[in-house]
Amino acid sequence: MASDQSLQGECSCGRNQYVIVFPKNGSSIAKVFFESSSDSRRAHSSPYTAFLRVPLPWFQSTTYAFYPNEAHADIRRVFTPWHAPQTKRHFCGFCGTPLTAWNEKSSEEAEMVSVNLASLRSDSIDILADTGVLPSASLEGENQDSSRFESMILQDHATQRKGQPWFEEMIEGSELGRMTRRRGGETSLDGKTRVEWEIVEFTSDEGGESGEGGIGTAKRKHDELAGGEDVAMR
Repeated sequence: MASDQSLQGECSCGRNQYVIVFPKNGSSIAKVFFESSSDSRRAHSSPYTAFLRVPLPWFQSTTYAFYPNEAHADIRRVFTPWHAPQTKRHFCGFCGTPLTAWNEKSSEEAEMVSVNLASLRSDSIDILADTGVLPSASLEGENQDSSRFESMILQDHATQRKGQPWFEEMIEGSELGRMTRRRGGETSLDGKTRVEWEIVEFTSDEGGESGEGGIGTAKRKHDELAGGEDVAMR
């Protein structure tokens, strides 16, 4: 990225809008992670929620009142769980869209904000993909940085590593698609540190190729890659 870019997002009704000033070195700082804690599941009514974690100074938000009696505090609402007073979740008071999550469990955490990835506009999602913050659509490309993909899964969130087995069992073999899983790990040379990773892929049929309008990894057959000749896997 040659210069700073702006990522834009908003709630469903448009009363809440925000801008993330993404600097040219932002891809080394910003992180995408999936949250599956009990608080997050209840707040978003979803087993997993994707967040973009960025430094707080990058994030700027504003509210737009559609009628004279709409106050800022009514548009941008804040929820603090009684059992986690150091946590704040912001959402739209009219359409209910979850926007951000912030906590001050530590001084480092207080300097960051987690933005609901789904509230970003489509062109901003494309920017994240171009910068490498989001993994590319396929894991098969020669230039694919697999460690980047793994880092998205191996965040410092214990709940993410645990996953949601009930959700995975529910969708396995259903019309939502067929689930495949790959695990691996590496140990440092001094033997003191071990990193384990897990990748879950969803395909729409037994062959692993998505049909028309389906969702999948769209894997290609070997003969489609090189006319039937052997291809070196990277």
